[in-house]
Amino acid sequence: MKMEKRVYYEYLFKIGGIFNWLMAISFISISIIMPDVFELFGSSRPPTLFFLHSLLGLIFVYGIGYFIVGLDIDKNTGCVWLGILSKLSFFAFCVIYFLIGDLDIIIVILGSLDFIFACFFIEFIINYK
Repeated sequence: MKMEKRVYYEYLFKIGGIFNWLMAISFISISIIMPDVFELFGSSRPPTLFFLHSLLGLIFVYGIGYFIVGLDIDKNTGCVWLGILSKLSFFAFCVIYFLIGDLDIIIVILGSLDFIFACFFIEFIINYK
């Protein structure tokens, strides 16, 4: 395998980790600072932010896993599989809840970024040997 492809994959997972960290920290911060933000996404503020913040905490932790994969792409392919499944699951829930009218299109657009990362992760699984 060419060294360039290896470097590409290392950056892919490091950027994937940083993306998760930025999304998690941003949404936790915004949900606390701007309680009306939920209306922008076609939703109302839940009675407790526990479930949202727990989900965002998990998203942050998954980011740590992606970053670890980026540090050594020869190991931790199990983390890559978990990432693929979690990102596809998140995107699927975005689409489902949009279709039933519980979410605005902006969430589907943001969820599409996870779908794109999942596609890149699948490409890694298929092509990296």
